[in-house]
Amino acid sequence: MKDKVQDERREQNKVIRLHAKRKKMTYVYAVLAVLVVVVCIYQIIKINYSPVETEVAFERTVSNAVTTQGFIVRDETYVKADAVGTLVPLVTDGKRVARGDDVAVVFNSEASARNYAKIRALEEDIAYFESLKNKIGIQTSDVEAMDARVYDTCEQYILGMQSGNVEGYAAYEDAVCEAITSRQLSTGTVIDPTEKLQALKAELAALQAQSGGFVTVKADNPGYYIGHVDGYETAFDYEKAKTATGDEIHALLSATPTPTEALQNCMGKLVDSFNWYLLCVIDSQSAASLSSGSHITVEFPLSSAEAISAEVVSVQNAGPDSAAVVLRSNLMNPQYAGLRKEQIRLVLQNFTGYRVNNKAIREVDGQKGVYILSGNIMKFRKVEIAYSDETYSVCVTPKDENGNPLSGYVSLYDEIIVEGTDLYDGKILG
Repeated sequence: MKDKVQDERREQNKVIRLHAKRKKMTYVYAVLAVLVVVVCIYQIIKINYSPVETEVAFERTVSNAVTTQGFIVRDETYVKADAVGTLVPLVTDGKRVARGDDVAVVFNSEASARNYAKIRALEEDIAYFESLKNKIGIQTSDVEAMDARVYDTCEQYILGMQSGNVEGYAAYEDAVCEAITSRQLSTGTVIDPTEKLQALKAELAALQAQSGGFVTVKADNPGYYIGHVDGYETAFDYEKAKTATGDEIHALLSATPTPTEALQNCMGKLVDSFNWYLLCVIDSQSAASLSSGSHITVEFPLSSAEAISAEVVSVQNAGPDSAAVVLRSNLMNPQYAGLRKEQIRLVLQNFTGYRVNNKAIREVDGQKGVYILSGNIMKFRKVEIAYSDETYSVCVTPKDENGNPLSGYVSLYDEIIVEGTDLYDGKILG
């Protein structure tokens, strides 16, 4: 009996020891698992961690420009007529006309003016369908050329929409329609405009029977016709524009236009001379880069008018920190014809090079440069700064006497180190 009790105790102790051993091994396995996870995380962090921050060097073009207010002076004369009513221009603004040409018509009522506009639109539609009728039966095997024309007109239409040139929308749309129709006709599509022409001609005859009286306005002399007046046509003597002073320009920019009542008989205006002048005042530092006879780019940020290359006519001192600048251009279209007091942006100079963050530029042994990463090795690259602002610099690569770029300078797609510590040439990043 006594032996049996001892055997049971031994068995119980054995079970307790086995359980303790298993519990201990569980702790060991847990610790090992945690260590494996920690090691994996460490390796991942080590692989992805970089002690430096980098930016890739891309080529950029930046402008050194100044924004100011400008006033446009043209050689303008009013086109007058003894008529009162609604004016309908016959030519687009900025179009060159000869002496005696019809430039506008004046109707005694808005209804008559609208009727006349519909008549002109119908006449254009009839002319289009007449030309379409003449193309029926003419086929071509050069389908690729026709497709290219369709794509080209669509592209021009999109660009025209993006430019904000509202006056040209109808022309772009007509060009697309005409290109598509020509392609259909040339590939055998049957289109019969006879019924459409009959309807248009009947509508035209009905409108012509209702048309009211009007007065035709003719050009007194050759020039560019502009169908509106703004009251600033006589604000400054055109002959004195070349030598306008700072005080005169400031006065123009704050001047009020001629009252509308005094311009009732003015049916538009004619710009007699090809050249027109842009007057403005800028700071002396910016003006120092301008010289008479040179050309600069002028942008019109708040207008749909495209940028122009204008000639610098004169640069005069206008005070301790300012200068009066007179620019000249001979470009003319509906957008330029509508300019008067405008916000302008004078692009004094363009710089093309590699854009480098100013935080990356350091000076080593009297040489400005940056550190780049080549694999995991740091290397020093020299820079030559062409232009700099508060954040970035545009760096160029100098060339030798044969025009070949010098080595050792920043180049395209270099991985430039922007932030880091203990940087030196040849350092290996672990």
